[in-house]
This record gives sequence, C-alpha cells and structure tokens, in this order.
Amino acid sequence: HQGTPQESAVQSAVFTYHGTERVMRYAFEYARRHGRKKVTSATKSNAINYSMVFWDDVFREVSAKYPEVQHEQQLIDSLCARFVTTPGSLDVVVASNLFGDIITDLGAAIAGSMGLAPSANLNPEGRYPSLFQAIHGSAPDLADKGIADPVATIWSVSMMLDHLGEPELGAAVLGAVESVIAEGKVRTPDLGGESTTRQMGQAVIAALRKRGETS
Repeated sequence: HQGTPQESAVQSAVFTYHGTERVMRYAFEYARRHGRKKVTSATKSNAINYSMVFWDDVFREVSAKYPEVQHEQQLIDSLCARFVTTPGSLDVVVASNLFGDIITDLGAAIAGSMGLAPSANLNPEGRYPSLFQAIHGSAPDLADKGIADPVATIWSVSMMLDHLGEPELGAAVLGAVESVIAEGKVRTPDLGGESTTRQMGQAVIAALRKRGETS
C-alpha cells in the first residue's frame, strides 16, 4: 500500500548467538587487556522485548566467564545521557550495530569533533582483512575545500598498526597526533582553528619525524 494512507513498514533485525557472543567476548577480552577492566552493555530490553532480551541473556552468560572484569547493563537512552554527563564512568561499551552507530557519533562529538574519531571493522581471528577508517561518513559540504580534519584517518592507521602486531609504531603515530593537538598551533576549523587538511597532516608528519629522531 505504498503511497496510500494504509502504507506500513516492517523491518527485522536478526541477532544470532554466534555473532552476539563473539562481539561480547571481544569486548571483555579487550577490557581485560586495556583500560579499567569494565564493560557496559547498551540495551533496550524494557521495550524491545525479543532481540534485546536475548542480547541481555548472552551478556550475562559471557560476563560470568570474566569474573575479573566489571560489567553492567544500561538502557541506551540513559546511556546516551551518561555519555554527556559522566563519560569518565565508562570504559568499554558493547552495543548492537544500531546503538553503536549512535553512541560512537555522540562520543566523537563529546571528544571535540567527528573529525577526531577513528574506527575499525575487525576480524579478530585475522582470517579475513579488517577495515580501518574515520568514523564519520561522507561530508559533501567540505568537499574540495581542504579543511576536513585528517586526524580520524591518521588515528585509524594507528589502530591498523596495532592490529597488525606493530603496537610501537601504532603508539608513535597516535603520540604524534596527540602532541599536535595538545600544542594547539595547528587546528582545522572543526577544532576552532583555521588550518587546512594539508597543514594538519604535515604537522603530524613533522611530529612523527621528531619522535623518531629522539627515540
């Protein structure tokens, strides 16, 4: 009945045990190796009473296998508020694709800009290639202006190096990014500056070379 007053739409989300358990196990393994050893699950089982109840059940099962890692569940709407009010209370957050899309953009904005946040589509087992890229999508309003922030893309390279077993090189790239941002002399418009994409990229390269000379 498309285009009529009787039009309706139904869209299904498929959650498998294999996929859900896999991403949660990765979250707990990551938390065990990094950070404060805490995992927060984003859910909405009070309203989505099949897929999200299933999600909660799997989370309880997986968390029981990691007694040394703190764990908690929080509804996605209140979790978004928590991202804004007390982001320091969070460490590793595991979420479905839809909720993850929402809170990663929110986290990037809180950090200062969508242009800062990297992302990785991982195959943890290494059997297939993984994809590393800036978290944001296309930005046609910035096309051909030379002012897009390249930090997210550069940071993605750091993540890729970590994944490929080169953590020292990954740390060097990230350290160069951090030093440029902390210095504050070169900043693209999204960070309140007037530098171009090329100028920010060249500043990071210069900082990376300086780190190499002093190491």
